[in-house]
Amino acid sequence: MKTSRTQVYIAGLLQLFSKSTVKVSVAIAIATLALAQTSLASMSYSMPAVEGGFRWSSAELDQATSNKMDIGFQLGGSVVLNFTPEFGLKTGLLYVERPFKSEVAGIEFKGKVSYFDVPAFFMFKLEDYAGIYAGPSFSFKLADEMTPGTMTDIKGMVMPITLGAQFKFASNLGVNIFFETLPSEMAKGIKNSRAVGATLLVTFD
Repeated sequence: MKTSRTQVYIAGLLQLFSKSTVKVSVAIAIATLALAQTSLASMSYSMPAVEGGFRWSSAELDQATSNKMDIGFQLGGSVVLNFTPEFGLKTGLLYVERPFKSEVAGIEFKGKVSYFDVPAFFMFKLEDYAGIYAGPSFSFKLADEMTPGTMTDIKGMVMPITLGAQFKFASNLGVNIFFETLPSEMAKGIKNSRAVGATLLVTFD
């Protein structure tokens, strides 16, 4: 069966188009990689650290006659992504305990909800090694416990608001202090969690 000139012409166009498409795709891929590399190279960050410490936390239980503070732990890693030399975003990944202790009808209830926190704190830097910050955290529940009894309708994610400051006092050591409030419920009948805390920073810059 003979091949017509039209078929040869169409086949040639398809081959040319295919080659052009490949070239364009390769060019786009190279340009994307170059742009990503440039962006990563130009990204500025400061105070990368491992941090760990204590937090004194409380919450309000329905019908409680008194609410007391209890101690929890906080541990993880953090970094400040610099938008400008004076302004940045503190973020990271933290294991956070939010305990509470309350008395209801003469019975003491103790409980704790543990979370993985991803902070999104806007920081005003006073120096490269110090700053004040405020903002929310995205807190994802890991575990819970309560005695006596159990908690119900525990929220899978909550969003506390934090105000704090951190600074370095040595080349690779610093301190982070903060106040946190969670006005929404952690679980049914358990709300208004508040905490003050301090962590030691081991920095790598």
